[in-house]
Amino acid sequence: MHAVIPVSNAYNLRFAIDLQSHLVHCIQTIPRLLIGSVFRETDVTARSFLVTVLINNYNYGRFLREAIDSALCQTYPHLEVIVVDDGSTDESRDIITSYGQSLIAVFKDNGGQASAFNAGIAASQGEVICFLDADDFLHPAKVESVLPYCRPGSLIYHRLRMLPGPGIYPEAVGSGGNFYTYALKYRFIPFVAAPTSALAISRDLAQRLFPLPTRNVRSSADDFVVKGSALLGNVFGIPDVLATYRIHGANAWYGTREVKSAAFVRELEDYLNAKLVCAGKEPVIDFHRSMFARDVVPQSFPELATLALSVFRHHQDAVTLRFMLRTLIRASRCMLA
Repeated sequence: MHAVIPVSNAYNLRFAIDLQSHLVHCIQTIPRLLIGSVFRETDVTARSFLVTVLINNYNYGRFLREAIDSALCQTYPHLEVIVVDDGSTDESRDIITSYGQSLIAVFKDNGGQASAFNAGIAASQGEVICFLDADDFLHPAKVESVLPYCRPGSLIYHRLRMLPGPGIYPEAVGSGGNFYTYALKYRFIPFVAAPTSALAISRDLAQRLFPLPTRNVRSSADDFVVKGSALLGNVFGIPDVLATYRIHGANAWYGTREVKSAAFVRELEDYLNAKLVCAGKEPVIDFHRSMFARDVVPQSFPELATLALSVFRHHQDAVTLRFMLRTLIRASRCMLA
């Protein structure tokens, strides 16, 4: 004997199933609604929306082919792949030319990473630009996974798998947004994203940030991209692991606290303030009078005490109070040493 469901109960069951299906769809859509999108109406994978993958290379011939192949083999079809060679002296040029018309090659004299970024952006046509260091590689669905979270004025980053090792960086993504108010309080901003190969920027924001200064910026050009985006646009992180960062030789910064040169910091500070002025905002960046300068200023009582009091007088809150007390303790130890 089969159970018979009354018509009213059957209707309620169907309503419950439909409601559940609708709720699942809404939940899956929430991340895109919260972060926004540069796309409208239809699924992004069904639209001919051009994306640029910009590879910057200098003497990374031993890794370059894997980087290029990872860009060309993306599941999202509407791509242009640009490879900027920054005056390599190894086999890089031969590797790049072997791909023929499947990519756009830009060969230039050596000028550093910022100059390579500038050349690539100038040659690009995509409405979203995904950056890739030539010693790293993208995972196949990187572009397709990032696009639903992009919107005008945005920089998107994701997490990276570290090679060698099982590590993931960063361990978690931050809440994101615009950091100009933070800069008003604290005179500087942290690096609020992930390294180059995790970054995707909307074209309209890139046009506001580029070209980058090239003097004293041989590497770490992503500092300018990330911090400029955080001040002029919005930075958002997604938890997906969509590329692999290769740890080797001189680039093995992972797990260290890299200290930039004074010349680099001045260049960054001048650049950020100039961009803020162009945007009609107050030029508030002052690294050497910020909390971020504690390990950089001379480790003496006068210098540390002056920094501690300057930071707290500029903006009083729990963060600057804690900083002042800890820095004064360090200053006292320096005096007693």
